[in-house]
Amino acid sequence: MCRQSVDLQQAVTAAVSNKLANLSAKSLEELASLPDQSNEEVDLNGTRIALAVWHDVLPSKEHLIAVQAYKPGKLGVGRMYADGFVVNSRNEQRKLTQDEWAPFS
Repeated sequence: MCRQSVDLQQAVTAAVSNKLANLSAKSLEELASLPDQSNEEVDLNGTRIALAVWHDVLPSKEHLIAVQAYKPGKLGVGRMYADGFVVNSRNEQRKLTQDEWAPFS
């Protein structure tokens, strides 16, 4: 992998991590008021990246928050990176399980 690609991947990972850190610092009330999905485009190392925040209420009434980054690639095939957490009514957070994470990756 070329150095530019490695740098971009690190920038994408950092963008998702920073967004998650900002979200995880919010109260349950603030997280509960997030829309189902929000999108923004960010410029990382000269490449436009789509950054989405997903908010789902699980059957357990916990709130799933996922941040997903998409980097367009050649021939319409891009790369996806995602991470997130689940927060319960006591404002306790946990990482996504593999099954919860899979739809965003």
